[in-house]
Amino acid sequence: MPLYGEEIAVTIASGGTKSSAVDLGLNADYMNIVIPTVDSCTINLEVSTDSAGTFQNLGSNITTETTPGAYTTTFRLGGWRHIKIETSAAQTSGAVIFYVRGIRM
Repeated sequence: MPLYGEEIAVTIASGGTKSSAVDLGLNADYMNIVIPTVDSCTINLEVSTDSAGTFQNLGSNITTETTPGAYTTTFRLGGWRHIKIETSAAQTSGAVIFYVRGIRM
């Protein structure tokens, strides 16, 4: 039976491209992500062994046009617990808040 982590709000500041480090609370096989209204960009995940560690690209990303939000997808994490969300373009419409939840199978 899958184990679900808590839903966590992840913010990218207005004019920014990267969130702070987030601890999903479990080593997740997958991560659900709710994408808010964003400027056209590629969304990438960075992962690390701990929140103060060196982050590296996960290797899978998604490309989205400017979206009105309420779009949800799932990333395969392969056991990572600490993540950052990065967009390829600065978000000009204000801070954007993603919602994420780790899933262990």
